[in-house]
Amino acid sequence: MAGIVLGDINTNDLRYTAEKAYETTEFWKEKFIETNIDELTPKSLLSATDKIFITPHDLYNIDKLWPTYIKNVEIFHGVMRTSGTTGDPKRVPFTHDDKKRYRRQARSWALEYLEGSIMASFTAPLPSSSGVFAIEGFSDANIRYHQIPIQYLRMRDALIKELRGIKATGIFGLTAAVYNLSLTLPEDIRNDIQLIIMGGETLTKELAKVVLDNFPNAVIFDVFASTEDGLTGYRLITKKKVTPFTFSDSLIVLKQTKDEEYKEYHEIYITKVMKEGELTGLPLFNYKIGDLAKVVDGKIVNVIREKDTISLAGAKLHIDQVMDIVHRYPFLIDFVIIYHPLSPENPKPKATIRVGYTEEKPAGIEDEIRELIYEANNPVRYEVEEAKSSELRIEAVPAKEVRKNLPQKPGKTKRIFIVGKDI
Repeated sequence: MAGIVLGDINTNDLRYTAEKAYETTEFWKEKFIETNIDELTPKSLLSATDKIFITPHDLYNIDKLWPTYIKNVEIFHGVMRTSGTTGDPKRVPFTHDDKKRYRRQARSWALEYLEGSIMASFTAPLPSSSGVFAIEGFSDANIRYHQIPIQYLRMRDALIKELRGIKATGIFGLTAAVYNLSLTLPEDIRNDIQLIIMGGETLTKELAKVVLDNFPNAVIFDVFASTEDGLTGYRLITKKKVTPFTFSDSLIVLKQTKDEEYKEYHEIYITKVMKEGELTGLPLFNYKIGDLAKVVDGKIVNVIREKDTISLAGAKLHIDQVMDIVHRYPFLIDFVIIYHPLSPENPKPKATIRVGYTEEKPAGIEDEIRELIYEANNPVRYEVEEAKSSELRIEAVPAKEVRKNLPQKPGKTKRIFIVGKDI
């Protein structure tokens, strides 16, 4: 099968990971039934993508997916709760060996660039946030790490006093938060910042340029991360260059998307590789995470979070989650999401969910849908209601007006319309 394999992975480690997954999980025992694990290589994993893979929906099947050493509590582990795609949360077990992976994933750039830094972290204090554990990856570097209360992003005077008090030389936060800081912090603080670690929202060239213009002495580390796999990859962005993404402890399989709108992009599949003797909480092979990679000369130069997911700062809102909620009501027959992504002209990502009703408008339906979304997706609630980093509107209209003034391609049912791309 055509595709690209990235990641400097030891084949013996890959085989060990597959062997442990096969021995301890029903899910992977079924997936690997026709595969000779002793002969498994990154290229053979690529060729088996159609049968050896996993999707976010599979994460709900705890009985089959969690290893016996997790289910039987044979080793200590914590469980992170991350937003669900169909109205239920996904729960991901996290072991001490996962922390080791975070440390390895960050070590290659932490030692070189973070040494001596004073980091101010604005990562959301949520158990589902990869940033909560990212500090594990910084522990090999000689740095001072300050966790800044996330509410300070809305309290300018307290924020400035805090940053001046700690004399920060680096910032670690979600793309939306860092972008807004670049617009609001005083010049003397911005001049002190030498390193910016950011991720969550797609980082475009235009956004990166604005951030670097406003932090004139800084470089950016754009981190591609997930709760399931950790700090999968990163790229370095300066005013003069943008490096391709680097992957250390994960195997990346790229397959060309069949969507004509994304001809330059490849679907991303992630394999979480363990070192010999390790036991991570969740084995993953060809995890079809739903993100797309722009590939130039066989290297990933950008990652976007489009397709069936939109990003509200650090939170993902999945189209099938909205679909599940809307279709609970017999009087709602259609919906679209109008998405305003982060841009220099739009400092907050915004989403309007427009639902179509039949007959009379049901009283309170907008508030009811909003509450169901928050119940199913706490990160969205947090980013919209507490961090104030995003906006979410629910709009109920007669069914015939749902797609009013929206382009519609013949024969293609489209639910997400992106302002600046589609409309």
